[in-house]
Amino acid sequence: MASGTLAAPGEKYGPCKEACKHKDCAAIRAMAESLCLGCEKPIGYSTAFYKIQVGDWPTDRTLSGYAHEICTEEVKK
Repeated sequence: MASGTLAAPGEKYGPCKEACKHKDCAAIRAMAESLCLGCEKPIGYSTAFYKIQVGDWPTDRTLSGYAHEICTEEVKK
């Protein structure tokens, strides 16, 4: 599984720097604001993360969302 990152606002492939009505920009901002399933802090920009599918998270919980790469690696230890 490969991790991904989100480009920061104003960077190439990132959302617009200023408020806008672009659907892609809104989707990127929502992903960046979503909380990590591990540390419960925002996923943010320019930070490696994984999309966690239902049943993949290594606990007894059934979750779906995003987790920082570093948080996922900590759980595997």
